[in-house]
Amino acid sequence: MLKNLANADKVSSMLRTDSVMVEIDGSIRRITLDDLMSSINAGNEQLLRQVAWGVPIKDSIQTSPVWGRVGNLDMWEEYKSMSGSYLVTNDGKAAKLSTVNRGIFADGTPLDESIGHVMVCAPRLYYLVKTDEVAGIPYLWMSMIPISGHYIEAPCIGAYKGSMSGSALVSRSGVAPAGSKTINAFWNAAQVNGKNWGLINYDHRKFMMMLQLSEFGNPSAQATLGTGVGGTNNDWVDWQTPLSWPMGATKSLGDSFGNVPVSWTNSAGTVVQNACHVSLMGIEDPYMLQWEMCQGIYCGSSNNSAQDGTEIFIYEGNRMPSSSELATHPEGDYRQLTRLTTEGYISQMIIGEYFDILAKKLGAGGTSGWGDYNYANSTGQLVLWGASAHNGAYAGLGYASSDNAWSISPSVIGSRLAYYGELTFMSGAELVASV
Repeated sequence: MLKNLANADKVSSMLRTDSVMVEIDGSIRRITLDDLMSSINAGNEQLLRQVAWGVPIKDSIQTSPVWGRVGNLDMWEEYKSMSGSYLVTNDGKAAKLSTVNRGIFADGTPLDESIGHVMVCAPRLYYLVKTDEVAGIPYLWMSMIPISGHYIEAPCIGAYKGSMSGSALVSRSGVAPAGSKTINAFWNAAQVNGKNWGLINYDHRKFMMMLQLSEFGNPSAQATLGTGVGGTNNDWVDWQTPLSWPMGATKSLGDSFGNVPVSWTNSAGTVVQNACHVSLMGIEDPYMLQWEMCQGIYCGSSNNSAQDGTEIFIYEGNRMPSSSELATHPEGDYRQLTRLTTEGYISQMIIGEYFDILAKKLGAGGTSGWGDYNYANSTGQLVLWGASAHNGAYAGLGYASSDNAWSISPSVIGSRLAYYGELTFMSGAELVASV
């Protein structure tokens, strides 16, 4: 007897020998996951459109960042429903917060943020960058099933910029973001919570861009989510004031994409126009508030004899590079790319098979290309993301600045927590009872 597929039980994983149902030339067929992956990797775009959602990367053929979305957008909606905000304790217990208000647990239990960290967590996200044979442009395909060997491993990143509680870096509302620390000091403060804690890494910044593209088909977060706290007329005037504001302004948005308007006057006495706090599926203000330090990536410096300053190193592991690594190259597994050492709006990103969101070509503007800026020189090694409140139209999810020394520590630069261990999921009531 045929089973109604709409009423079939959902699963969160499958074996390579298990089968899925697909439509081929108007007929329903069965194919194993192993054969499906082989077919997709061999270039079967028809299957890709059924098991993945995608975005055409049109940065080489048009100036407009409105690229659109294709494929199985219902799967994107399902992925969103499986993601969201959690309270995560230092030992990895996690309980879902309300999807419409991060101020309470999903089961209605009152929330005490002091027993953990407010994090945005999501399932593993597989991705494949494949050039379309007809259009001749790369498509970024994303899926919950293995469409390639590349994936973002179950991200668990701070909903809020990191702040300090004693000697520990935390992710909580009601307090201002921390600054005036080196990236090593931030990482050490994250490790106070336990060995599985660190800072967001380069993959997490790619993940943020993937969320942006998946929801809007447009890489320009300012054009879709909102300008950010710096508004549209605060360029190069003020960055200090918003750094004193407590985080949590988007708490009422829950796991949404959107913004909350804010009214303020900058240090020049000008009312800031179109200012807002933004929420990227629960991640608050990932751009235009405070630069974010990021682990897993650093650049070479022409001041080092073993480097010429054009290198980008992307390394593995929840760790900081040693001084000898910073002077040469990472130990263990790593990838190496080439950076531009000039500044300007980004018209094209490197992309490649790993979806590298680092500038390849400049010459666009604040409302064209990627809508983001690149700032670099041949000596800076620390890679910063997002920009601060005074960077205006430069700011965005893809704005990377690599002109600073590894040891820099101004108040305008902070970071965001990440958890790299296995999570144990439970209800809010169970989590509260366990601590």
